[in-house]
Amino acid sequence: MLKTPGKGLKKEAAVSEVMGIVLLTGIVVIMLSALGTTVFSMEGPDDVPHTNVQEIMDISEDTIYLKNNGGEPVSTENLRIIVNINDRKYEYPSSKIYESLGNSNVWKMGDTIEINTKDTWGINLRNNDKVELFLVDAPSNELIQKSTLTNMLLKDPELSLHLTPMGDITDTSESKKDEKGYGNRIQVRVVDSTKTDDATDPKIAKEDRKCTTYYPAKDTINTSIYQQLDFGIKPRAYGIRQGDTFSNVSLIIVYYSNDNSIKEFRLKFYDIDEYGNGKWVYYSNQLPKHTDQFESETIDLTEYINTPEDLASFNVRIEASTESSESAGKAIFIDYMALWLEKENHLAHPESVE
Repeated sequence: MLKTPGKGLKKEAAVSEVMGIVLLTGIVVIMLSALGTTVFSMEGPDDVPHTNVQEIMDISEDTIYLKNNGGEPVSTENLRIIVNINDRKYEYPSSKIYESLGNSNVWKMGDTIEINTKDTWGINLRNNDKVELFLVDAPSNELIQKSTLTNMLLKDPELSLHLTPMGDITDTSESKKDEKGYGNRIQVRVVDSTKTDDATDPKIAKEDRKCTTYYPAKDTINTSIYQQLDFGIKPRAYGIRQGDTFSNVSLIIVYYSNDNSIKEFRLKFYDIDEYGNGKWVYYSNQLPKHTDQFESETIDLTEYINTPEDLASFNVRIEASTESSESAGKAIFIDYMALWLEKENHLAHPESVE
């Protein structure tokens, strides 16, 4: 029996059509896989460090100070510092950054980079200079921070300022729990939030707050056991000049004093008298105990700090005593400290920090 030619041709055509679809689908899948592999294997830009930097310009010393106030540490190899002075671009070399940080490869919280424009580029800084700062993440070429530097009180002579410690924090205390007082390069420049909903809960003080820790002496104050906060204020960096006077100077401090075992809690500050002699002076009143939570106190120092010289030498010490044994490890924690400054005839008043 002869085969019908039409039926065989139809079967072959159907098979060819199915095979074509399968082959086409396979090619598309292979191409998409190759494209996906290429896309996902491409390296994206490196993460840009999230760092909070404070800038101060001191025209009297032709110096720009950059202090890492918190956030992520920055590798000096990955950091570019570009300074525009009167629309001319200058770059601070990475080798100088490394040297300024004491031969460290990492710019950590509390560390300060000092840029002397005279020594580096032969530039003298002046009052009316236009100075712009760009901090750049080198691997991604992304901007970390941009700032315009100015002498703040020259820009607004009625401006009030909060000046926080720029220098080291030294603590000479210790407890019998083999714990040293904790105060070196700790952030007391902002009121810290916590990982819980209750930002004033004292139980999480050491775990989640960036506080200093001071262990008071047993029974009576020992002047050799203290915590000292160096403000390192450079008045000219804020446009404060010889002859300027202040109408209000107050110290704001946020702290927690553990419990009622603290007997005495005194504050000292370094004062310059009318003859230019300096000495440590106790504030007249004891600081109150804050035994339930972190609270703020505002201390009027206008009587003592009324000239640029007083401001430049201003440092603070705390000294305390406790009736508890040293093995109890009773401590005082400082979360924030700032000097509120107002020029003459400025009427604003400081508010407590919560």
